[in-house]
Amino acid sequence: MENQNIPKPIAAASTASTATIADEVKNFYKNDFKNLFITVLTNPIDGIYKIFKNPGSAAYKNSLILYSSVFVFFLVGIYILVGEGRKSLEFMDFMKLSLIPIIFMFTISLLAFGIKSISGKPDFKNELQTGAISGIPVALLVPVLFIIKTTNSIENIFALTRFPTEMGIFGFIFLLYLILMFINVFQQSLKASGTKDAIAWYISPLAIFAAFYITVKVIQGIF
Repeated sequence: MENQNIPKPIAAASTASTATIADEVKNFYKNDFKNLFITVLTNPIDGIYKIFKNPGSAAYKNSLILYSSVFVFFLVGIYILVGEGRKSLEFMDFMKLSLIPIIFMFTISLLAFGIKSISGKPDFKNELQTGAISGIPVALLVPVLFIIKTTNSIENIFALTRFPTEMGIFGFIFLLYLILMFINVFQQSLKASGTKDAIAWYISPLAIFAAFYITVKVIQGIF
């Protein structure tokens, strides 16, 4: 029975901590996220470069919020997208599927940190921001999949990943832009750390495709 008697100071501290986290998330989406989202879509070169060049004191915290948000967004999105297919899936399957974008984002951060260790000025906490900002175009995949599913006769959304040609011209163009957005985010991150423009331009596509490859290998291990 003693374990049930939680000291009031500890309980109060726990409640205050939860409230603080909730407030930080709320403030992020009320202020920083809007500016970040608009910058990524409307000012993808200079805007993103300035974000990486002057990350600010809240960069690490905001990066963690973005990582967590993408996970939750995919968890809910996949649950809705699979439709009747959810009957044959367990909750752990949804958790694993939702980890895929997180693995990809974190791999981007690791690659950025590794490259900057050689050619720039690395700071691992700041490199989490590289993966976090990449999470914005990743998250756009969910609403686009909704659109593709409603405009195609395919009942199983997973068929779209097995047969990319079924996604149609809209899906193909979107995937192309998605890859270009990843490359651009990575490139601006490298340039902001002092990496030479030529090196950043050539190595960024390689890094993104390496991130895709590593993510696939990790997913194969998970499933």
